[in-house]
Amino acid sequence: MKSLPILFVIFVLLTVGTVEAQFTIKDTFLEVTGVSNQGLVAGYEAQGGPYFIWNADAGTTAQIGGIAPGNGVGGQAGFSDEGDYLSGTSQGSVSAELSRYDTHAQQWIPLGSLGFIVDNSMSGGYAISGDGNTVVGNSWADPLLSGGVFCTHAVAWSSSEGLMDLGSMFASTGRSARANAVSYDGSVVVGWQDFNGPWKSAVWRKNPSGGYLPNEYLLIDPNGNPNDEFNQLGECSAVSADGKWIGGYGDYANNYEPWIWSEATGVINLGTLAVGAQGYVTGMNADATVVVGWFSQGMWDPNIPFIWTPTDGLMDLNTYFTNVLGFNLGTSRVYVPSRLSANGQYLAGWGIDESSFMFFSFRAKLFTVGMSHVKPTNQLSLYPNPAHQQVFIKNVGKAKFTLSTLEGSLVESKEVIGDCIFNLAGYKAGIYVVTQQTAKHTLTSKLVVY
Repeated sequence: MKSLPILFVIFVLLTVGTVEAQFTIKDTFLEVTGVSNQGLVAGYEAQGGPYFIWNADAGTTAQIGGIAPGNGVGGQAGFSDEGDYLSGTSQGSVSAELSRYDTHAQQWIPLGSLGFIVDNSMSGGYAISGDGNTVVGNSWADPLLSGGVFCTHAVAWSSSEGLMDLGSMFASTGRSARANAVSYDGSVVVGWQDFNGPWKSAVWRKNPSGGYLPNEYLLIDPNGNPNDEFNQLGECSAVSADGKWIGGYGDYANNYEPWIWSEATGVINLGTLAVGAQGYVTGMNADATVVVGWFSQGMWDPNIPFIWTPTDGLMDLNTYFTNVLGFNLGTSRVYVPSRLSANGQYLAGWGIDESSFMFFSFRAKLFTVGMSHVKPTNQLSLYPNPAHQQVFIKNVGKAKFTLSTLEGSLVESKEVIGDCIFNLAGYKAGIYVVTQQTAKHTLTSKLVVY
């Protein structure tokens, strides 16, 4: 996608009053592990915790307890969609356990384990479903079932079924598995399965009879050998709300590119921003029309954060923040976008100030009119937006569409049955108004043309 001229971006920011963009840096570093649909950020400042919730709008950080990763304990404090609950790890009756935090009661509730302690924990919570009713992670299993070697099994806890052992494909040989993410209703759980390293994809689907079906690999060639590690996608790190889309880490099997997958499309490699770099998906919105992550170039070269959409493809996130959203980053450079809210409105992670060489945490409130994946508040579905060559408008039935200037001058109109397309070749850069009139309603949306 072509970059918007900076003066034009400023014009957009000044004239579109219904949409807000914001980039906020935390004064002390927070390892970001979650962000809610309301923009609250969860994370921790030191190994072992406790966890904190950062309210970037109010400029406050509140300690919520729990046991953060480190000192032999694992887990991630991730939000349910509306911020009512978090996943994580807290102190159980004997040791650290997979847990759920109630933000209203301000209390951690340990959810159980498979009964074995290694280091300082028995189990760890890594993600929570959008509805808050399912927490997933891993737990140490009985070494007598794994050749005398301690290994972890993926586990899931639900409010209706309690703790469930999701197992490991190779538990008998001491190979571990872990659940990293879960769909909105808990029906699809994704994570990793160890066999020969690096960790490979693992997907558990809800069994209608109760519990979950055994984990399966995601394959590059669905007709190929499922036991060929060069046909197995890497670790799964994200899943869409409906469970249809899964994202994950690149490895040698797909030229180290970050990827997304659905049963309908198979694997979609997202590309690369640096030759030879390894890509990692860290989050996606509810329908996978926005995917974020980063590329590792090795020890001595900076990480490259990315944002991907179906219409615009892969973009450097720093470039996107600066040229499209109009953020003034100054000497700050984002390195890793750690979490994206399910509604696609908030992005949080960390970076480095290239002047002071200090780490910082950030939360970005995304400028929705400049992102083609987000519907305007009046629900007219325009994409892409901003647009250059043409704009597509989702419509059912008969409707009249008009394209006008902000001052109200008619530019073009058409009556259609079904979807509408305006060709924009030759249009001046600026903000236009699209109006849809049907027998039942009239809706309008602003359209940015560049």
